[in-house]
Amino acid sequence: MKELKIFITVAIILTIVWVFTQNATPVDLKLMGAVYTGIPLYMVILVSVILGILFGFSITIGQNIKLRKGLKLIDKEREKLQSEVDKRRQAVLEDNEPVTPQKS
Repeated sequence: MKELKIFITVAIILTIVWVFTQNATPVDLKLMGAVYTGIPLYMVILVSVILGILFGFSITIGQNIKLRKGLKLIDKEREKLQSEVDKRRQAVLEDNEPVTPQKS
């Protein structure tokens, strides 16, 4: 399993290096009114991928926080209901205790 993980990692790195070497052409980047000249295309690709990953993580983190808050509320409600069930069980058990006859 460890060898497979290493092989996949090396394959991914080699693929990235190959893509970068194939896309080393300098390009002009127009961004919000500014013009940047001579930027290698692989840098534009790399920055775009990193920004996309960060954007995806930020959305995921927001959803994760929202779900955790919901789980806490559900857990509090479950504890409340469980204590109510326990109290009712105890009350039923106390009512059904056998009466032992007392000797006079």
